Amino acid sequence: MIRMRSALVTFLLFVPGVFAGGKDPAAAGPAYDSKTEIQFQGSVTEVRQVSSGALTGTFLTVKSKSESVDLYLGPPEFIKLFNMQFKDGDAVEVIGSKVKFDGADLVLGREVRLGKTTLVLRDAKGSPNWLWMSKGFPSGL
Repeated sequence: MIRMRSALVTFLLFVPGVFAGGKDPAAAGPAYDSKTEIQFQGSVTEVRQVSSGALTGTFLTVKSKSESVDLYLGPPEFIKLFNMQFKDGDAVEVIGSKVKFDGADLVLGREVRLGKTTLVLRDAKGSPNWLWMSKGFPSGL
């Protein structure tokens, strides 16, 4: 009976790692933290697409009065849904969480305003709005 319990405990400890895909938590991207939320205005100096690594998607470099900030928007497919095209020189207003990622400061965008249009990337708690994309669209509307 003790041997059976031991085997069961070993199995229960081993199985979650197998079904989780063996992902290394350190390889995941940074988490949005509402405690580090900042708001700033600036000018876009660079737009780039990153296709590999823990954070893939659209990034902007935004120069504010005091510093240049790397800003992560999200997956390019999500950004394209709203027909927002950022280019060098665009004036933007940003709300996001300033976090450390790969030893550098990074802002995870929650809202980005370009002109009269506001792109809402995350909800108030920081959960990405693009997560619904993987679930598909509801039918029977």
